[in-house]
Amino acid sequence: MNNKIKILLNLMIVIAAIVFLAMLINMNAAIRYAHRDTEDPVESAQRQMAYKVSHRAYGEVVDTYYWKRSDYLEPPEGMEDLYHVAAYAHAAFMSRVYEESKDEQAVRENAEKMERLKKDLGAYAFSADEVDAMIKKAP
Repeated sequence: MNNKIKILLNLMIVIAAIVFLAMLINMNAAIRYAHRDTEDPVESAQRQMAYKVSHRAYGEVVDTYYWKRSDYLEPPEGMEDLYHVAAYAHAAFMSRVYEESKDEQAVRENAEKMERLKKDLGAYAFSADEVDAMIKKAP
């Protein structure tokens, strides 16, 4: 057989293998997505927020908090501490805003709110120090 034909056939086998692999990956993703409706939305949201807290993405925690509050006004069971983390992060951000605007009354009221929220952080008590450090480091 001609050397050029062997190279062409080998190239076609490699391309077919790559296409087959891509199809397997796509099929795997489709199967996972098909079972997505059986997941508990509260458990999924809890995992997402816990992941964001563990990676110190407190801005995203606050976003998720306000997004989920439109679904559940009261925190679902197991998410209370995560809701408190988000509320604390938001209050910490607002403390910086109040300090910049020199609104002393708002600073005092917000500091009291932060102390109340700090007591309710539960298993995520470590996040208060991290949020405070981030807010103080912000330019």
